[in-house]
Amino acid sequence: MKAIRSLRLANELAASGHRILRTEPCRKSPNYQVFIFEDSPALQAILTHARKR
Repeated sequence: MKAIRSLRLANELAASGHRILRTEPCRKSPNYQVFIFEDSPALQAILTHARKR
C-alpha cells in the first residue's frame, strides 16, 4: 500500500489507471486526507517521474 497526501498526485495516479483503494485522515495533519493506492512498479515509476518535476 502507498499513501499519497497530494490531491494533484492522487488525481494523476487515478487518471493513469491506478485505483484509489480508500481514503483516511492524515496522521500528522488530521484535517487532511490521504489517498491509499496499491503499490506497484508502475505506480513507483509515476512517483519517481513526479519527483523529478
